[in-house]
Amino acid sequence: MNDKHQELFELLEKQGIKVESAYKTKIEDRLNQIRDYVPKIGVFGKTGVGKSSLCNALFGEDICDISDVNACTRNPQEVILSIGGGAGLKLLDVPGVGETDERDGEYDELYQKLLPELDLIFWVFKGDDRANSSDEKFYNRLIKRYVNAGKPFLAVINQVDKIEPFD
Repeated sequence: MNDKHQELFELLEKQGIKVESAYKTKIEDRLNQIRDYVPKIGVFGKTGVGKSSLCNALFGEDICDISDVNACTRNPQEVILSIGGGAGLKLLDVPGVGETDERDGEYDELYQKLLPELDLIFWVFKGDDRANSSDEKFYNRLIKRYVNAGKPFLAVINQVDKIEPFD
């Protein structure tokens, strides 16, 4: 039995709560599941908005391939961010939407497979891009039902350094 778990059961006993051995095992198993769980975050957005660059910035190293010219993420790139010796979290950098209708059709199948597995959805917008119709279509076509079902969704504005200053 883990020392921390033993400490928990001792504290419970001091409070007059006796936990039977079979329940201790179940509690310990559940605590281990929670401790070892690795949340999975999907990074979505139009092609060229900097999804892979954002992942690299979050990790502080070049873990995802990037290109200033071509769409280079053709398959999901899964990277694990370790946090203080714990299980950490997974970022899933996926191919971008809006490159071509043919690719969007291919990727829709991929996204439908991946979305149920995710704990959080990042949707990355390019700070200086006002053309958001493909973002809206993608959201309505695939993401909206997951958000309506309670899956967390964060809109991330990227490349804000490219936004022109306003008076």
